[in-house]
Amino acid sequence: MSRYALTRVVYRILKFLQRQTTLANKRLFDNFTHHMLHETTQLYHTFDELQKNPPEADVYIVGSDQIWNIFYEAGRDPVFYLEFVDSGKRISYAASFSYIDIDEENCERIARSLSKFDAVSVREYHGIDILRTMGIDGTWVLDPVFLLSVDEWKKLMKPMNETNEPYLLIYDFEGNNELKNFAIKYAKDKGLKMYSISDRAYQTRYADKHFTKTGPCEFISLIYHCSAFVSNSFHGTAFSIMFHKPFYVFGRNRHKVNSRMESLLSMFELSNRYIHSAGDYIGEQISEIDWVKIESMKSRFLNRSETFIQMALTES
Repeated sequence: MSRYALTRVVYRILKFLQRQTTLANKRLFDNFTHHMLHETTQLYHTFDELQKNPPEADVYIVGSDQIWNIFYEAGRDPVFYLEFVDSGKRISYAASFSYIDIDEENCERIARSLSKFDAVSVREYHGIDILRTMGIDGTWVLDPVFLLSVDEWKKLMKPMNETNEPYLLIYDFEGNNELKNFAIKYAKDKGLKMYSISDRAYQTRYADKHFTKTGPCEFISLIYHCSAFVSNSFHGTAFSIMFHKPFYVFGRNRHKVNSRMESLLSMFELSNRYIHSAGDYIGEQISEIDWVKIESMKSRFLNRSETFIQMALTES
């Protein structure tokens, strides 16, 4: 067998294994959705189906995450701008544009849709700037994961570490080499094992243990029980803040999505946790997090977020 043919065989095997892991993860997420959410009895496949027979409600809320990111299909889908709604309130909670540079055509289209909303809130501060250019008033609110208390999240957790050994948790979307070097250096300095969450274990093969089949319950449990966390994940960072974990954030290769992490860190005055290279970490160079201060800030932002929800639902 030629080297080229062997490479193709190995590639196909890896893709097959990755697909099996991805399907297993999807089942975990689907089970979580069915168990935790009230879903419509009708399954909608297209915008036309939804527009012809929309579910009846007094209020329609859309959010959160990158639903208005035009880089993705969802950001161009009229469903996520509630264009199927004929009557009833239209509200967004913690929606994210993520992508800062929106062309004029998309900007005008989005502005037309959002002008029909009764209340608009976004997850990142730059989203407020984008709304202003469209002539839309908006409120900067917390990601919805912060709306639940730690005790409420703990009820959903599933034990994942039978040995109870201290570990650094790694959640890397892209196989970031700087993140890898940082993790190895940090774990060695702190005497920690390295655990990795990934459906592509080969990207973090340097880790001591891999978790390839993780749904929401497993994900938050691994973060809650870790000694420290390093990632390029927005929600990984959010849960680290909530669970008071020492954490370090790396940017993604697609720089335009990094504004999400930058905004979150800025909100809590934690921009020094954004690491650009492994060389940024030298022993105790990065100061410890003042969690009393963080809780005070979170309480203030939580009050703003809950007030937005109450007013959006009750004001006529």
